[in-house]
Amino acid sequence: MSNRDGLFSRPIGYLLRLPKDNRVLAGLLAALLMSGCYAFVDDAEPPEWNDPAGADAQLQAIAAGTGGPGASVFNAKCAVCHQMNGQGIPGVYPSLVGSQIATGDPALPIRIVLHGFQGPIERDGKKYNGVMQPWKNDLNDQEIADVLNFIRTNWGNAAAEISAEMVKEVRDATKSKAGAYTEEQLLSTL
Repeated sequence: MSNRDGLFSRPIGYLLRLPKDNRVLAGLLAALLMSGCYAFVDDAEPPEWNDPAGADAQLQAIAAGTGGPGASVFNAKCAVCHQMNGQGIPGVYPSLVGSQIATGDPALPIRIVLHGFQGPIERDGKKYNGVMQPWKNDLNDQEIADVLNFIRTNWGNAAAEISAEMVKEVRDATKSKAGAYTEEQLLSTL
């Protein structure tokens, strides 16, 4: 396949139509971006894998979309950050495996899913500083209950079920909340 018909034919054609000064800048920017991506990937540490109870079967169920409605929501909305094995991304997104926030008082994970979370936290001696987006406008009460029940009963987690009614109560009680929760704000709700 020639470059004329290839994957890069449109971007290259666009770049060739730019004035000469802009082509130089675009080329430098592309080189910088590619070297930055390479450096980021090259320095990344592989994630740890502790194989929580039944993880292989759970991963297959999530991937196949056969783990119920909670697995489908998790796969579509959560797995990118928290990973299909629930172990998160070191330094950015915390693990959901054995998480006391996820498996404790149901109001806490409901608040996090509804309004998001930001800021530094420490879990099991590991520091994280990521941002979780709010899902209050994207997921209904049943979908939030389903995904939280999936999290609360997988990867060795065992916690009480959350109902759509519980989600609705928290949604109604926190509807005036602006912005994402910080750890301090979240813990002050207990």
